[in-house]
Amino acid sequence: MSNRFSYIIAIGLSLLLSSCLTLKGNAETPKDLMVQQSKKNSVVIDHNHYSLSFNKKTLCPNWVSWELTKEEATTKRVKRDNRFAEDPKAESKHRVSNNDYSGELAQTDIKLSRGHMAPFADMRFDTTAAIECFYMTNMCPQSAKLNAGDWSTLENLCREKWAIRENGIHIVCGPIFRNQTPRTIGKTHKVAVPDAFFKVILSTRKGKEKAIGFIYENNNENQPLHKAVCSVDTIEKITHFDFFSWLPKELEDKIEKKADLSEWER
Repeated sequence: MSNRFSYIIAIGLSLLLSSCLTLKGNAETPKDLMVQQSKKNSVVIDHNHYSLSFNKKTLCPNWVSWELTKEEATTKRVKRDNRFAEDPKAESKHRVSNNDYSGELAQTDIKLSRGHMAPFADMRFDTTAAIECFYMTNMCPQSAKLNAGDWSTLENLCREKWAIRENGIHIVCGPIFRNQTPRTIGKTHKVAVPDAFFKVILSTRKGKEKAIGFIYENNNENQPLHKAVCSVDTIEKITHFDFFSWLPKELEDKIEKKADLSEWER
C-alpha cells in the first residue's frame, strides 16, 4: 500500500454492513493502516490513489475513500477519455462492465448515469489515478441530473475550494440502500440502484479540525447544498460505518456531531 494511504480514513467495523478499516497509530502519523474483512459479501480493493470496499451482492462500492491534497486539486495533467473499464482487481465473476449500465431500469423514468464516487477531476493529476478512477468498481447507477448537478457542485467545492483552503481534505462517499431488494440494471450482472448517496469530508488543519456530511437522494429533484448537509454522526447511524475513528476520541466526538456549513463557507 502506498504512503498516501497512510492518510486514508478509517471506516469502523459494522455489524450490519460489509467491511472495516482499523487504524493503529495517531492522527498525525497513521501509518499502520490495516484493512480487515468482516463480511464475505465484500472485498477491500486498494488502488494507487483511492481505496474502496466492493460489495459483491449490490455490485456497487460500500464506500470509496481518498485524500485530496492541495497540489492534486490544482494539477490538471490528464485529459478525460471516458474509458470505463472492468476493475482487474475484482473477482472475474463480479467484474461489472460498461455494458451492464446499458440495461433498462424498470418502473422509473429517471435517466441513470455511471456515477463516479471518486471523481475524475480529483484524479487528473496523475495518469494512473485517472485510469483507475474509471474502473466500474468506482461507479454507482446515479441519476444523470444529480450526477451533473448537485453532486457535481459538491465535488467542485471539495476540489476547488476546501482542499485548497484546508491544505488537503479526506473524503469518503458511497451509496445508501434502504430497500433490501433494490431495483437493478444490467444484463450480464445485476447492479443495484442506490436510494441515496452520502459523502463525509474531514479537514485536519491544526487548530481548525472539522468534519461535515451530506446526503443526496438518487432522483431528479433539486437538492441545494444547505438542504443536503448533515452531521457525520447522522450518516454513521444510517450506514453503520465509523468514520474518522483514528482521530483522538474527544476531537472525533466534537467534530462529528456538527453540521455547520458556515464553518466551510468562511
